[in-house]
Amino acid sequence: MFKKKQEEPFKLTKPLNHIAFIMDGNGRWAKKRMLPRSLGHKAGVRNVKKIIDLCFKKYGIRTCSLFVFSTENWNRPAEEIAYLFQLLKIFFRDNIDEFLEDGTKILVSGDLTDPRIPKDVIKTIKEAEDDTKGCTNYSFNVLFNYGGRREIASACKKIAGEVKEGRINLESIDEKFVQSYLYQPELSDVDLLVRTSGELRISNCLLYELAYAEMEFPGVYWPDFSESDLIDCLKEYQNRNRRYGGLKNE
Repeated sequence: MFKKKQEEPFKLTKPLNHIAFIMDGNGRWAKKRMLPRSLGHKAGVRNVKKIIDLCFKKYGIRTCSLFVFSTENWNRPAEEIAYLFQLLKIFFRDNIDEFLEDGTKILVSGDLTDPRIPKDVIKTIKEAEDDTKGCTNYSFNVLFNYGGRREIASACKKIAGEVKEGRINLESIDEKFVQSYLYQPELSDVDLLVRTSGELRISNCLLYELAYAEMEFPGVYWPDFSESDLIDCLKEYQNRNRRYGGLKNE
């Protein structure tokens, strides 16, 4: 009898420096199983480390961004918001040693001056950033109290202040200059955005950084997003022809 040929393990052969995830569908995952939404969020958080480890350690992607709490999420019930904040604290507490061991720098992007954010959450965030600031292998960018429009507005306000004080002139402002005033100017633009749950929108996520990103919208809910789903997204990315407005590779 002929043996079935074993499929070769997937290898990413096209440069992919920065992948971003909108981890959508936690609540619907729970509803489908007749569980409270909180358990959906808990299941979603459990999946985070597994997916970013695959990106970093197996597929060689240096930067992962994860949209965990938006500026619009304050419209949710107070109990759900409080639970999400606790999950964030637990996630950092349980994984910080491994992040340090792997050389993963933690970055948190968003408006951390918002007085609605509990002080203990801010303390946890600052400690995670401080503890890993010397790490250089990978960057894990957590979008927390984040809005793409707010990020751009914040950059404009800072630049306007510089102009007003006479420290810069209008002629020096270009796209790269604006980028230097974003939350994480040292990170490269997003190459691939993945939003789970099948929703076909970017929901105010990394508006400036997504200018030339490829996008994938798998129908699976985030808690069920697996390595095979990730590979499907990476394969699709690898088959795209990124021309950046030109005629490259046509």
